[in-house]
Amino acid sequence: MNSTKLICLAIMLINSILFSAALAQNNDITTTPYQVQLNVDKLGIDISPTLHGLFFEDINQANDGGISAQLIQNNSFQMYNVPGSSEIGPEGNKFSEFSKSPTQIYGWTLIKKGDAIGTATTVDEKPLVSFTKYYNFDQNDQYDDALKYKQYSIRFDIKNPGNGFGLAANGFGINMPGPDREGHYYSNNTQTPSIPANENVSYNLGLYLQGKGYPGTISIYLEDVNGERNSNVLTFKDLPDEWEKYSGNIKAKRSVDSRLAIIADAAGTFYLDFVTLVPEASQLWRNGEVGDFRKDMLEALENLNPNFMRFPGGCASEGPNYWGQYFWKNTIGPVEERVGVRNHWGTWTSQHIGFYEYFLMAEALDAKPLPVLNNGVTCQFAGRSYIAPLNTEEEKKRFYDIYVKDALDLIEFCNGDESTEWGAKRIAFGHPKPFNLEYLAIGNENSGKEFWERFDIIYNAVKEKHPDIMVITTSGARSSGREFNDNYAIIDEKYPNSIVDEHYYSNDNWFYSNTQRYNSDKVRGAQGNTYDREKPTRVFVGEFANNSTNNAYHSTLAEAAFATGLERNSDMVVMAAYAPLFCKKGFAKWGANLIWFDNRGLWRSTNYYYISLFANNIGDKAFDITPFYKTEDMSEDEKVFTSPTIDTQSGIIYVKVVNAENISKETTVTINGSKKKYLATIEYISSDDTSVKNQGEQDYYSNAPGVENFSYIEPIMPQTQELGVVSNTFTVALPVNSVNIIKLTPTK
Repeated sequence: MNSTKLICLAIMLINSILFSAALAQNNDITTTPYQVQLNVDKLGIDISPTLHGLFFEDINQANDGGISAQLIQNNSFQMYNVPGSSEIGPEGNKFSEFSKSPTQIYGWTLIKKGDAIGTATTVDEKPLVSFTKYYNFDQNDQYDDALKYKQYSIRFDIKNPGNGFGLAANGFGINMPGPDREGHYYSNNTQTPSIPANENVSYNLGLYLQGKGYPGTISIYLEDVNGERNSNVLTFKDLPDEWEKYSGNIKAKRSVDSRLAIIADAAGTFYLDFVTLVPEASQLWRNGEVGDFRKDMLEALENLNPNFMRFPGGCASEGPNYWGQYFWKNTIGPVEERVGVRNHWGTWTSQHIGFYEYFLMAEALDAKPLPVLNNGVTCQFAGRSYIAPLNTEEEKKRFYDIYVKDALDLIEFCNGDESTEWGAKRIAFGHPKPFNLEYLAIGNENSGKEFWERFDIIYNAVKEKHPDIMVITTSGARSSGREFNDNYAIIDEKYPNSIVDEHYYSNDNWFYSNTQRYNSDKVRGAQGNTYDREKPTRVFVGEFANNSTNNAYHSTLAEAAFATGLERNSDMVVMAAYAPLFCKKGFAKWGANLIWFDNRGLWRSTNYYYISLFANNIGDKAFDITPFYKTEDMSEDEKVFTSPTIDTQSGIIYVKVVNAENISKETTVTINGSKKKYLATIEYISSDDTSVKNQGEQDYYSNAPGVENFSYIEPIMPQTQELGVVSNTFTVALPVNSVNIIKLTPTK
């Protein structure tokens, strides 16, 4: 036997003797099968105050058709002839991502009642507003940049109104499976009424109309799939020769999926643009005071108690190509003046929820904003089809004016006062207080010479003008390998005073095997370096998920075990966020998602619940804990993972315990270093069946074909058990396959 093994055995024997002695001193020799000691007077690291947060990416219809409460898809008719979109699908059955024909209007259905005759055509002859061209793109290169700012509206030419001629907006979803889908696999040219109308709820309508000598009336109402009216009727007439905004309230009669019908009753010509339908304030998050956010989805985020919020990507922040690049200035100001984009994930982003709303959302969640900016290199995950040129002085100036100024101006927008150009804009929007931006990410899962050259230009410009801004760098798209090693080598040399964004998507075994990944003695990558606390570099686990199981419960156990390691090492890992955050049923681009939803409700995955338990039960200091021992032979239980913290102000103790085994474990807990009495509780999630998915199957959602007895029931939810007043020693039973929070609150 070698010397190392002898030393380990000696240490185990000493620990066993000390453990038994401590129990003897407590005059309570345990007979429970398991034992653990809390040494609350032996404090450890400071727990990062920003450890738990959110990563919101516009994927899986998370924005339009998701957190955005605006219910009309293609509401500005810009989803036509979109630059950078493509034909997609199997050979012989390809679809255009968005409308290619001016008379096939994406998400809308032509209505002809009786013998009505007419046309509804997408045209660019009547722009509603003038888009501000914040970015000086090269008008002489291979791209026709003017296409970015072309505006469309609908021209109605009616020969015979019959019993009514017009269009109906179908809303977002429903997305049929397989060959029944229309359009892109992750977007959908919805032709089924999908507006989730609720009985006696009012909806605020807004739209722009312009006549051309049109003599008739425009009637607007909700109707169901059978054409039966489901609301009152709003009527507008005497249309002017210039654009005019019309508004009103539409109140639903029944809780049934509907469409918004816009019907003309006379021959003639008129124009329609920018149709919005938003539920009344009672249906919005915080009564609409923050913006047009869907209530249940934002309340689910609120319950996660996030400390930060990263947005809008991920890959979405970079874009897949020249046209899909994401620029924040195009997303602020009046909603009519925002420039929509075909995003990285193949859906349309109208910008109804844009950067300004993201900042408001983060502020209302009491989460520090962490925006991610385009760096001039489009998503390498998608093949990196565009790299901003830097070959000439003119190109370098253009790079500065677009990408560098985007970073500098965003900081000014967030933190500047009325004397600054962009601070004044924020104040004019109605937000006099600064957003207090502290973090800025440049790029996403990037690597290579082209990225680092452009990163360096932006980084130096930011640090020169705003040295207090913490810039987020990247280790790439994987937890190890050449890209990981090369990126860290560059960061170690040039950007040590940064936070490194690490991403990984893997399986149960990886998460269990990496519970000690960030321990100070563990080697980081191939250079032989460790996660050295003596250096300023820190880690942001910006995206992680057990993505091999579609949110089956056993993925939760593995992730929770891993997350105890993040907390135990939060002197190094200062931030962490699950990804993706949201997925709309029928529109999944990713297999594992924290929250699944449809048009009417949502399902919180079991992964959501362990994160909620962890984020809502955490102190500011770690303290010492022994391993969980098996009483019979004093061997360590390798299926139990722990992290203890204490709130040094209140004295509340939180012990996270993951029991990753299908065995209930009755345990004696001994509190050393405190003579206080505590009110003890255990909050947990548990299941005999680890294959359970809270969200059910992908094709189970509101009004999905063939789905009956529909509900939003979540099979696994947190449970709480009161353990009473304890001191010194108490027993607790850890349920089978469980994630647990043992909470000890000082009491008299």
